[in-house]
Amino acid sequence: MQGGSVSIHNYAEHSQFGDIIKRMHNGEVSGSNMYYVLAWIAREKGYDDLFDALMKNAAEDSLHGGMYGAMLGKAKAGEEDFWHMVVNFYRLESQAGPQLQEMADKVRAAGEEVLARCIESTIDEESEHARRLEDVFKSRGISWQQYPCRVTEPS
Repeated sequence: MQGGSVSIHNYAEHSQFGDIIKRMHNGEVSGSNMYYVLAWIAREKGYDDLFDALMKNAAEDSLHGGMYGAMLGKAKAGEEDFWHMVVNFYRLESQAGPQLQEMADKVRAAGEEVLARCIESTIDEESEHARRLEDVFKSRGISWQQYPCRVTEPS
């Protein structure tokens, strides 16, 4: 289905197999999450080869979950609504640093240094997520400011 000209968005709405699509979505999303959990544990144990395998499996299952999610209409596919959703994610990612630091400071003040460090370890990546999206906006000539902040509900 990669790069195909036929959209799979909201496919389940007209399929007799919507229940199967929903089960596949839930399974892939849950499986992906568990792969990531196992990958963290593998890294802590020094199983680098297993970590790499689990991370690849998790990324692929995440993409599979996205495919089934698109089939379920989990996001809007209309051009304007689509870009609003992407810009909303950009806003969240670009503002995450200070909020995450505030959380880390709060849990550190309560004596939970390990959790504080875990939260802080994600800040740079969250900023990188925003930068990647910003690069796409620039390359496409899109000004994210043209999209007012709004909540976009799944269809």
